[in-house]
Amino acid sequence: MELHNMAEVLTQLEWEELGDRFNFTPEGMVQPTTSFIFSTDLLDREKCETYLDRFASEIGSPSRRVTASMLAKRYAFLTVTPVLYAMTAYNKGLQLTLENCQLAAPHEDVSKSKFPNLSFEELSVTEPEAGKRKEWRDQVVSQLFESHLSRVFRSLSTVGRVPMAILWENALVRIIPIYEEGLEEEQDPSVMLRFHDDFQFISQTAPASLFGERRNPFERFMRAVNAGAADNTAAYTRQTCCFYYEMSPEYCRACPKPIDCRP
Repeated sequence: MELHNMAEVLTQLEWEELGDRFNFTPEGMVQPTTSFIFSTDLLDREKCETYLDRFASEIGSPSRRVTASMLAKRYAFLTVTPVLYAMTAYNKGLQLTLENCQLAAPHEDVSKSKFPNLSFEELSVTEPEAGKRKEWRDQVVSQLFESHLSRVFRSLSTVGRVPMAILWENALVRIIPIYEEGLEEEQDPSVMLRFHDDFQFISQTAPASLFGERRNPFERFMRAVNAGAADNTAAYTRQTCCFYYEMSPEYCRACPKPIDCRP
């Protein structure tokens, strides 16, 4: 596995695409000037409680359970989506570790959203050595999930008293569009194959150890998808509820609640 400074291996077009799709930009490496929390502080119960309560007041959440679920969904978008997209589309591994990430409040003058943005310190990028992409992919996935997201989710689950299954499905609904859209947009057959194979690996066959869990946390949700084919995920419907409806008059597009059961 080769390690490089990120500025040397991410092209301008790649930066622009990551920014447009996932709000992942070089500006993220600038220290935030507004309120923020280090991602590692989310592992501290007291600090996590304080942050969730402040965040709840900002987004109008009625409970820590709802707040923790909303934060997990946002956190997955900010961290998981750029890493997996870069891994598959560019064959580049963004070293977005728990230790170099922060959640920064959005700048009020440029954003109407109350949800935080990602701020990060200097990053590096890995690239697979010839003939060793599967081993490299294991490392990228393990660092992203086992060493990072899983630890944040466990803390949010404990503090917010929300089942881990809900938090993992919050991540899955962020992951599915990456591969669904990638298969629709990509023209290069070799890259299309990566989109298919990487999605199948992450959602079904990756070992539990890469997630720091007792089982692949996504596999249970993908059983209803025909043979696990990535191009069939458009029909995906959630199995758990993320509680978004408790703070909004709207329901998620993939909400599992039958329409006739909604108030």
